[in-house]
Amino acid sequence: MNVINVGLIGAGTVGCGVIKVLSQNADIIEKRTGIRIELKRIADIDPDRKRPVEIPKSLFTTDAWDLIEDSSIPIVIELVGGTTVAKDLILGAVEKGKNVVTANKALIAHHGKEIFTAARKKGVDIGFEASVGGGIPIIKAIKEGFIANKILSIHGIMNGTSNYILSRMTEEGKEFNDVLRQAQIEGYAESDPSFDIDGIDAAHKLSILIMISFGVFLDFKKIYIKGIREITPIDISFADELGYKIKLLAIAKSRDEGLEAGVYPTLVQKGTQIADVSGVFNAIYIVGDSVGPTMLYGMGAGMMPTASAVLSDVVQIAKNIERGNSCTSLPKFYNNKNSSFLIPMSEITTKYYLRFQVEDRPGVLGQITGCLGQNNISIESVIQKGRHLGGGEVPVVIMTHEAKERDLLSSLQAIDNLAVVRARSIFIRIEEL
Repeated sequence: MNVINVGLIGAGTVGCGVIKVLSQNADIIEKRTGIRIELKRIADIDPDRKRPVEIPKSLFTTDAWDLIEDSSIPIVIELVGGTTVAKDLILGAVEKGKNVVTANKALIAHHGKEIFTAARKKGVDIGFEASVGGGIPIIKAIKEGFIANKILSIHGIMNGTSNYILSRMTEEGKEFNDVLRQAQIEGYAESDPSFDIDGIDAAHKLSILIMISFGVFLDFKKIYIKGIREITPIDISFADELGYKIKLLAIAKSRDEGLEAGVYPTLVQKGTQIADVSGVFNAIYIVGDSVGPTMLYGMGAGMMPTASAVLSDVVQIAKNIERGNSCTSLPKFYNNKNSSFLIPMSEITTKYYLRFQVEDRPGVLGQITGCLGQNNISIESVIQKGRHLGGGEVPVVIMTHEAKERDLLSSLQAIDNLAVVRARSIFIRIEEL
């Protein structure tokens, strides 16, 4: 029997999941691979705190560098998170000739190129399957299953918290803040949910998928990001009436002139696979030039699904060690392009949902459509709710044909300046998968 020792840095939620899965399924792994994965050391700043798994105290150290310096450990699992200490630990482990497995999406999104370059120089691997989609094997699918494909587009529900909130708003008609508070009570949202509801978490994951799908490392700050704070029950209701649901999507599309990339709320047609993804589940819909459309669906976070992905990398690297292979998990940056590779959002072309809050009087719709027409925006359909006795304000909803975003923004600026418009115009992009 071949034994590969592993060191774990960070015995939090996911770390405990790794310990639990390994203790339950080490025999299965050994039967399938002929390799015994042994957890030799655990580094954590608080060895004595209560955990959901039993861990022998003899495995603990409070100094991660003790683990990194241990010459009998060829694989280090980093699960402390963040982009400062974690970066130092990973680069330190690589410098010592260790292979590293991480679930740290923010670190890979911001510093992946530096880490992968260092790993390639030292002839070691970096496994990061758990950084995107929890237990969904999306990175392996792209790097191996779709290796013969040119990836044409990616549409992903990559944040369970945001999807849970939008699902509850859709099903119950509640306001955003009310559902957010309930999600926090139920443990689906953090006390500070900004990374989730503002789209940053999904953008980290999109950045990683772009890296492995298109061979380019983008400056994360250049990716367009808009979260779900401004989504309201009225827009969800109108979307439903028009045959759509609102989802926070992470999107990348290959174009002749470059790459579209961004995270933002979109209308997606009811009845499509991705529209039906509800609650905390994730789904990633990929179109390849040969394979066509494919969707992977599952738990995008959580102790056990993420631990499953971590250990898939551990086992793959252990097999590579046995075979004498190295660097098989590192992405190839074959597009030597910078962020100019990204198409500005102002230049994208898509359909739009528009909502205006206007005075309830004759001629208003004509003024709005006139502004749209002057900027080359053609209209597909209009919903104008019934007039109220005595006037007041009413919503007007317009679905456009495909239009360039800069033209749309010019139209909205003009419309918002009309005397009959009582609130800032709302627009949501439409994705037809």
